[in-house]
Amino acid sequence: MFFHKKEPIPTVKIGESHPRFAQLLLEQFGGATGELTAALQYWVQSI
Repeated sequence: MFFHKKEPIPTVKIGESHPRFAQLLLEQFGGATGELTAALQYWVQSI
């Protein structure tokens, strides 16, 4: 089930960069071992 909220996303203020943390986040979102990759593989295999 999906919910639609019309509230805007709050602005995030970044004080300094963390390249290692950014790399870990990118791996989890779209990397070879990420959640999105696993979900898409399950979805494609079910078709």
